[in-house]
Amino acid sequence: MLKKIIWRQAYNIASVAFVLLTIMYFVAIINHPYVGLDLNNHNGKWIVADSDPYGEGYKLGVRVGDIILRINNQETGDYHFVQKWGETEGASVIEFQKSTESTDYIIKIPKRPSKLMVFSEIPMAILGLVFMFFGYFTWFKRPYMIQARALFWANWFIGLAIILTPASSRVLMFSRDLESIVMSLVPLTLVDLFSVFPSENRNRINWVGRNILAVTSVLIIALTVLQSAGILHINSSIKKLILTNLLVGILLVLMNLWLSIRTSNDTSEKNQVNIVLLGIALAFLPFIILTAIPVILNTQPIVNTEISYLFVSAFPITLSYVIVNKYLLDCHQLLEYTLIFLIEGVITSIVVTFVLFFVNVFGNLNIEKFLAVLPLTLAFMVYITFLRITIKKIINTYLFPEGKHAFKKRILDLNERLISIHEEESILEEFVNSLKIQGAFIIIKDDKSRNFNKSVGMFAENINERYKLQEYFRTEQKINLEAKLLSDDSQAEVYIPVISDNYICGIFLGHRYSKIKFKKEDLAFITLISSQLAQRLTSALVTKELSNEIKDLANQTFKLQRKTQGLHGITAVLFRNFERERKSIAHEIHDGPLQFVLDLDRRLKKLTKDVSAKDEMVEDVLYMRELVEELSMELRLICKGLRPPTLSDLGLLSATELMCEEIMLNEPILISLEIVGINREDRFDEEVEIAAYRFLQEGISNAVKHSNSNELKVHLEMKESKIELIVKDSGKGFDTNKIDDWLMTGVHYGIAGMKERLESLGGNLQISSSNGRGTMLKAIIPSS
Repeated sequence: MLKKIIWRQAYNIASVAFVLLTIMYFVAIINHPYVGLDLNNHNGKWIVADSDPYGEGYKLGVRVGDIILRINNQETGDYHFVQKWGETEGASVIEFQKSTESTDYIIKIPKRPSKLMVFSEIPMAILGLVFMFFGYFTWFKRPYMIQARALFWANWFIGLAIILTPASSRVLMFSRDLESIVMSLVPLTLVDLFSVFPSENRNRINWVGRNILAVTSVLIIALTVLQSAGILHINSSIKKLILTNLLVGILLVLMNLWLSIRTSNDTSEKNQVNIVLLGIALAFLPFIILTAIPVILNTQPIVNTEISYLFVSAFPITLSYVIVNKYLLDCHQLLEYTLIFLIEGVITSIVVTFVLFFVNVFGNLNIEKFLAVLPLTLAFMVYITFLRITIKKIINTYLFPEGKHAFKKRILDLNERLISIHEEESILEEFVNSLKIQGAFIIIKDDKSRNFNKSVGMFAENINERYKLQEYFRTEQKINLEAKLLSDDSQAEVYIPVISDNYICGIFLGHRYSKIKFKKEDLAFITLISSQLAQRLTSALVTKELSNEIKDLANQTFKLQRKTQGLHGITAVLFRNFERERKSIAHEIHDGPLQFVLDLDRRLKKLTKDVSAKDEMVEDVLYMRELVEELSMELRLICKGLRPPTLSDLGLLSATELMCEEIMLNEPILISLEIVGINREDRFDEEVEIAAYRFLQEGISNAVKHSNSNELKVHLEMKESKIELIVKDSGKGFDTNKIDDWLMTGVHYGIAGMKERLESLGGNLQISSSNGRGTMLKAIIPSS
């Protein structure tokens, strides 16, 4: 809490400091004339490099190329401001020599600037205060929005730079140093602003660009300090570096806005960005063309570049409008208004310029005269527009609060706006604000007798009034469905019942303490617009319920997926344990009973040799030996079925080939084996090899038992990181629609086990079959 208070005071202190600096520098400006002469030292002579037509030096006859001999009775090179900045500001007496003459001239600079010069500086001061005002206003209206706080500081620095510009041109009280420092920080504040507008976008490009701008700002500040101390004399280079830094900052801003348009799916957010782009184009394009580029390229600037500063005011106004207001004009409509206004301003300025020429105010016609008239014309048009809007609002509010067509027009305007609003809270707020009523209370009852209430204005603050209106709604909905004006002792002014789909709505408008009352002839219009309001609210309600159902379904689906993943994990563990048990049993049979049987076979074989042929026991021993050999074979087959040794020793391909050969020896079927992309030396994870082998074993076994086919095709292929296995027969086939029933009833459980085993490894099973057309089993297993 304390931190918030401190930060809030920081904004107030910064605003007060800005106003004080504005007053201080403006007072200093109106007491110091602007000389406007820039000098270069050429072979010991101080030559005029630039003579500003608006400066006193130019007005008194000093031109580019003239030689300045003495300033205030000092040698030119010894004059303080010439040493530091190469400028003649602060001079009262200047002795100079024309470039084409050898005569010395002496001019006296007036102690105070002319009234016209003072008047010409007022727009710059107003422009700086405009930045400060809109920055403070935005922060005051939206103090908890990061965009509002960022705009405050961006406006603060830009506005201060504008205030310092005329003072800097006179080299007043560290103004040149402060201007360079503040201008070097402006790009940083702009990038910070558009890193959070319209939403936070602190990406790597912003981070790198911000660091580059920070390094450049530090360099500019260091060079400015050295220039101010007289160690360096690179004033023009510092100006170019400042303007280049500003252009880089503007490019980063445009990049951020372009990314916002490309990546955002929010229509309102894109509209915000488009409006801001329009404001930036109006604000900075004239400045870049008329001021920045000529200075950077050392070209002759266009006369009267001060016009560019007028357009800069579009920046704070646009940003403040977008951040403060919830509902914005469509950017295309705003662009249309802006273009119309600018075209009207240009045409009017041309007409005014010709009029002034014909009445002999202007001696001649040129671009300078037109550019001087254009900003005044645009400013006058803005003033007239605001004055007209203000007067109209005052008249409509106090003299004719309810004109004959005012209410109908508000209804029609509201009808158009309701179409573009989607949030139910915003719909109700717009409804109340447009009709200029003190409140609205809406009750919606669905076919399940559930009530949904919405209130705005004075009804939102008084629960007792809402309770009484609910009682009225419960009584009236059973009696009639007719809109009516309520009595003076009722809590609301108008009651409009509406039936919309499966909903019954009761809409109460106006408050009993309202100064302006509805009239009976207004009921028809109110009923129509209220019906639309009810339709929009019920649609929003249905949408919200559907959204909640979708959200619940998504949550259930997610939980089901989690359970399925858990079941797959359990299945994988079960099959792993199952294979481990089979392997263990196979080892136990091999190392135990099988070894005993083999040992018994050897002993019987020895006994056969020892017993004479005539002995009666010979036949019994031979019979026992046959039984032992059959038992040995059975045990070997059981071990091989539990865990084929070739799979562990030789791999999947060799084990598959051997299995196919053994089946063809024992069954009347031909198996064709096709291998693609797998070598005998290729080995895979143990679980993958076992799953693939079991799939082939189960598929071939099913085909032999059930297909009645005498031919079988087996296909193994390595595709990228997956193994594709196919077992295909040309037998009688079956109806695949019965598979789900088999899985539920446990019939043909081998297919279910096969499917579960494959899915537990991230694979899948596909079964394609139909009666009389054979069957194809296809498995895809990740190889790792």
